[in-house]
Amino acid sequence: MSPKSTAAEPTSAPAPTVPHQALYRRWRAQTFGEIVGQTAVVETLRNAVRAGRVSHAILFVGPRGTGKTSLARILAKAINCTNLQDGDPCDRCDSCVAIREGRAIDLVEIDAASNRGIGDIRDLRDRIHYAPTDLRRKVYILDEAHQITKDAWNALLKSLEEPPDFVVFIFASTHPQEFPPAILSRLQRFDVRRLSVEEIEGKLARILAAESVSAEPTAVRLIAHLAAGGMRDAESMLDQVLASAGATIDAASVRDLLGLADPDAVARLAAALVDGAAGPGLAILGELDERGRDVAIILDQVVDQVRTELSAALAAGDGERAGRLAAAAHRLAAIDPERRGVGGLRFQLELALLDAATGDGSSQPVARVSAVAPEARHTDGSHPPVTRASPPAEPPATATIPADSTAEPTAESVTAPPARSKPRSKPEPEPAVTVAATAGDSGDAGESGESEDAGIDRLRAVWPEVVALVGQNPSMRPLIVECRPVSVDGPIVTLGFPEDKAFLKDVLERRRPMLEDGIGRILGRVVSVRCVATNLEDVPAVPLGDAADLISEARRIFADDLADVSEVS
Repeated sequence: MSPKSTAAEPTSAPAPTVPHQALYRRWRAQTFGEIVGQTAVVETLRNAVRAGRVSHAILFVGPRGTGKTSLARILAKAINCTNLQDGDPCDRCDSCVAIREGRAIDLVEIDAASNRGIGDIRDLRDRIHYAPTDLRRKVYILDEAHQITKDAWNALLKSLEEPPDFVVFIFASTHPQEFPPAILSRLQRFDVRRLSVEEIEGKLARILAAESVSAEPTAVRLIAHLAAGGMRDAESMLDQVLASAGATIDAASVRDLLGLADPDAVARLAAALVDGAAGPGLAILGELDERGRDVAIILDQVVDQVRTELSAALAAGDGERAGRLAAAAHRLAAIDPERRGVGGLRFQLELALLDAATGDGSSQPVARVSAVAPEARHTDGSHPPVTRASPPAEPPATATIPADSTAEPTAESVTAPPARSKPRSKPEPEPAVTVAATAGDSGDAGESGESEDAGIDRLRAVWPEVVALVGQNPSMRPLIVECRPVSVDGPIVTLGFPEDKAFLKDVLERRRPMLEDGIGRILGRVVSVRCVATNLEDVPAVPLGDAADLISEARRIFADDLADVSEVS
């Protein structure tokens, strides 16, 4: 090889680059003092460490990204630290460093979402009797523990109740209600709350200062708000923004990167929904869709906007504005985010705009009935139609029907709108019934004077109408036909499911706004629905009449024999 060619070759290999590590991993809390928020939990754990009273089985519960796993690792450090600092691990001794760097053999972290079966738990149970090698105590951290199967829990039960003295179990979960009661009774539970926007902002500011990056306060607050109480989500979003940010992070770049609509467009879309301006609203929605904005994110932004404006209207005492905002909120709550079929979320949002413009029943304040006796039904057993009216321009009028009257009230004797009266085929004496034509009354529905017995009787009488209305939604159809009206206590309507179909109750609870809207339309007042699983032997069944086809549809979907779904995640 010639000297010339030798000189042209590089004399050394390029220096290896350090792999990027996500912000939430680099900034994970290593001591109790670094945990943001969670003051009550941290102080309790510190006191337990100081006193040597740490339980052998602990459960951390809370939303994702709020510090459950970090607390578990810090606690593992604390019970093995050789140089405790007032209940806090020193993070410098051999045990703390080994745990921090992931080298501690006696700290076992298990992802219960993928190691949830009885075979995995049996392997764990067989290993716990071996003494620790490099730490004082063996610690098993099981994340997403609610996904462990029923048989696996049974296999772990005895070991969890009486483990060796050197073993500590720490569980982390977002759904503690899915734990078997026998397991929960053996765990010491700590609830980890969502973080406030200010708490998240504080840590993001510290991260930006350490990374030598400047950011507008509005941009930092926007990220903190979007994180919805989860620090990990906030750090992940900031990491994404830092990858493409220039010299300064501003709110506009955050919105563009995360696919958010600008505040002006969101405010105008919310105003169109509240004011019934379907044309401008559809135009705004189409423009945002063309710019690639996710309709699901737009929907979340509009919900936040309506909630903010509704709080402001209530604080200002603007009842009329609050009523229109509440009607818009009900339309938004009726949108099913799980619907991914034809049209999807955009089509549902467009329908909400059209409903607001056409002024259908769901968008108008509900007429209040101050007292309804069972005798107020029509002679054919039906109920008068629910009437909804716009807010009156003058004080509400009250019509009183004398008990001894055998004739229908005339326009001269009744000042309420004649549309509220419907001729009966056979006039007969009735007790006095007072109908208050107050539109949009915000008082408690329980103030109507309707007794509990009368309330449940009325609900059962109109239940076929409720089933027919709510069942128009395919996702609600198999649910509504399986439940029965149990009780009516003021504005609270209790619906019962058979105990062997309790899982349907949980599904319906997640779609409660649609159910409350349907029942409210039929009853003519605002209601709050509560679902329970109970013995329905003493609860009379309600003949559904024209809605009977819904029962056959439910049976076709769920069949008569339901399998045990307790282990389905």
